[in-house]
Amino acid sequence: MDLAKQEQKNPMSVKEQLLQTIEQAPEPLLHEALNYLHYLLEKHFDELEEQQDREDLQLAREDLQHNCTVSLAHLKQELGL
Repeated sequence: MDLAKQEQKNPMSVKEQLLQTIEQAPEPLLHEALNYLHYLLEKHFDELEEQQDREDLQLAREDLQHNCTVSLAHLKQELGL
């Protein structure tokens, strides 16, 4: 049975499913899974930071359009550079 069908039949939360699977997994696989989870978390936080940077840049651009000019020092300060 594929995972999608199992998830539809299983009313447990994702955390509950993970905990149940962890209990059954051998130690070497747990190390690999933990390393991969750390990688995914780091990637997620990097993506959030990049998204925030893009939003800050867009706000700076909009501010520039409304105010016509802004000093480079002010722009750098706005962007946290």
